[in-house]
Amino acid sequence: MDKEHELAGKVDALLGKAGRSDAADARNVPVLTELVEAPDWNPDPYLAETLQQLNDSDIDALSHEIFARVFDRIDARLAGKLESQLNERLSAQVNAAVMQVLGDMRQDIANEVGDAVNAVLADLLRNKNP
Repeated sequence: MDKEHELAGKVDALLGKAGRSDAADARNVPVLTELVEAPDWNPDPYLAETLQQLNDSDIDALSHEIFARVFDRIDARLAGKLESQLNERLSAQVNAAVMQVLGDMRQDIANEVGDAVNAVLADLLRNKNP
């Protein structure tokens, strides 16, 4: 029963810590038992002034443009990494499969040659001993 009370106390402490909401903690992100503070954003004064002059439709257009550019950049990087990892992993698997097929084909060819040699020898021996 003591373990249950101890666990309940830890859960209460977590909930209490994550539940704090004063102005300074508004941008903090709870991570289990500790808070990680988001970095402060201090835009260039010219940028801040320009942003304040934009209307809602300009802000929407800017948001879509930023999203598209970020998405394209991330997409290109991820595609390159994905291709690289697939090439690494698949090339090893394809190489192993090709080696297996070649080994099987060599064995099949050796079996066929052996069967053909045995058939020819059997025919020659039959023809000599009528």
